[in-house]
Amino acid sequence: MAATISSNNTGQILRVGIIGCGEVSQVIHIPNFNALSDWYQTTYLCDVSQQALSHCAKKVLGPTPPKTTSNAEELCASSEVDVVLVASADAYHVPQALLALEHNKYCLLEKPAALCFRDIDILIAAEKKSKGKIFVGTMRRYAASLEDAIKEIGGMGEIKYARVRDIIGPNALFVSQSGMFSKKFDDFSEGDTKDRQAREKDIVEQALREEFGMSVTEASISMLRMLGG
Repeated sequence: MAATISSNNTGQILRVGIIGCGEVSQVIHIPNFNALSDWYQTTYLCDVSQQALSHCAKKVLGPTPPKTTSNAEELCASSEVDVVLVASADAYHVPQALLALEHNKYCLLEKPAALCFRDIDILIAAEKKSKGKIFVGTMRRYAASLEDAIKEIGGMGEIKYARVRDIIGPNALFVSQSGMFSKKFDDFSEGDTKDRQAREKDIVEQALREEFGMSVTEASISMLRMLGG
């Protein structure tokens, strides 16, 4: 059951800057912003892949093509961006959300907001100092079935135990069935790859070794990414 979208009576169209032009932006975010053109206009795109930027820019509908950049701060600082969507790799969620807050922008942050307590604490502290706000996007947050379940239970605070009987798995399992034909690109530099790997290593070591007192192994990293994501 789809949510009902009311007409925009304010006359204000929010200008959106999207950081991360991967499959989720291609399949979900850009098409939704296009469909909600009375409310949103995508004006800026950011990605380390020029091919991804070119591909996604062609998907954006509107009176003018979106500007493109590989610099997230440029997008966040732009006067042509009212709200920021962070849909990049998990390792960049917090640093890029911090950039949005530094420029007092409201930010829709893709899940996971963070994979360790250190980073979520930094994000919470930054939000308190900013005129902007962070909204964490989870795809089922406003699903009618979930809202009905919460009402029946009496609120999230009443839940004492939950068992998950199904995990959807990697995005590719359902994105490939969407009919949106997302594309992956690999025209990023060796430096970009090393930076991402270094950030991921820091996060898993912080979460597993420092915060949970666990050994950092392939199995524990896989568990953190699955449950944290």
